[in-house]
Amino acid sequence: MDYKFRLPGYFAEKVRTQISEMYASVAIADFAMAIVSIFEPIFLYSVLHLGIPIILLLNGLTYAVYICFISFGGKIASKFGYSHSILFSIPFQILYWVFLYAGQEHHSLLLLAFFFYGIDKALYWPAFHSNVTRFAADEQRGREFSVLYAITNLVAIAGPFLGGLLSQNFGIRTAFVFASAIYACSFMPLFAKREVFTPKPYEYKDTLELYKTLPKKSLGYMGFGEEMILLNVWPVFIYVIVAGYEKVGILVTVATLVATGLSLYIGKITDTSSKQSLLKIGTLFYGMIWLFRLLALTPYTVFAADALSRTGKDMNFIPLSTLTYERAEQSHKTVAYAVFYEQSLSIGKLSSAILGALLFWLVTGVLGFSLVAGFMVLFVQAGLYSLLYMFL
Repeated sequence: MDYKFRLPGYFAEKVRTQISEMYASVAIADFAMAIVSIFEPIFLYSVLHLGIPIILLLNGLTYAVYICFISFGGKIASKFGYSHSILFSIPFQILYWVFLYAGQEHHSLLLLAFFFYGIDKALYWPAFHSNVTRFAADEQRGREFSVLYAITNLVAIAGPFLGGLLSQNFGIRTAFVFASAIYACSFMPLFAKREVFTPKPYEYKDTLELYKTLPKKSLGYMGFGEEMILLNVWPVFIYVIVAGYEKVGILVTVATLVATGLSLYIGKITDTSSKQSLLKIGTLFYGMIWLFRLLALTPYTVFAADALSRTGKDMNFIPLSTLTYERAEQSHKTVAYAVFYEQSLSIGKLSSAILGALLFWLVTGVLGFSLVAGFMVLFVQAGLYSLLYMFL
């Protein structure tokens, strides 16, 4: 099968086969992820009865493992090819879901779950970023990445709704099984044609050199620490306010639909405008949205905050990613830069998990403030982390 992606009048030139195949793979993988990802922290909170600090620290374990093993993932991608590295990552994602669900019986199995999740990331992301850097066309890199991001948003429209429906009516195990079956097929588009790959040596010293020459960029990527709160605390807060898997799924689905179309427009203007200026504007707007969450105490204001957050993330993430891929290409060390990028953001997420767990414990446990007050402190923390993107 030959994947030929078309979007008339949007792209300046035909999208290369490798990028078209990546679009198809991302659509399958992200649809599977969207079915359960919003419910994973809710599962830990409502089913396993884990507190917010423990949820944050378990996710922090993933990024500690990721930081340690990402250079190994870079070597795998450099030796065996980007598509093969992504293929190798798939069993670890599924093992993560298996042991996450098994954590109901023995909480200690959660440590294995989040360990496997870290290995999955180490094999997937260096290969993904290197593939986009190598094969995206220079003059339309922003548009090509924005389509990838729009695909993620589009499947995220159906995913949470389906996941909420399955979890509410058949149990969350059904959602995990359904997601695993779909995710297992995500490698197929990448091997529609035989991967042509010339092994290139990668040494971690190349990444260390980037830390020495680009310290501010590393600090900027640590801004992704805000995502530790976005992906693991915000869904629990939504669940507390609106109550019920299905209601959470519907709210996130509609909010995603509101924000999706904007990502394509942002990708187009990213190719024709100053990416640095767009990034700064997007970062300021996105940081302000974190403060708006302080007012989100009803289902309607939660919906507004989530929709605005997704819009702000588009404005921030698309120019940020386009700049990252351009710098990776200019460095002539594609895998080394991918490892630098991912390891830096992982340091940000790990530090955010530790700080967030400590702050939530202090506010709700030591000082005795309400659960909502603990959430609000973490939203402020995330807003401050997001300002680090200004260093990029």
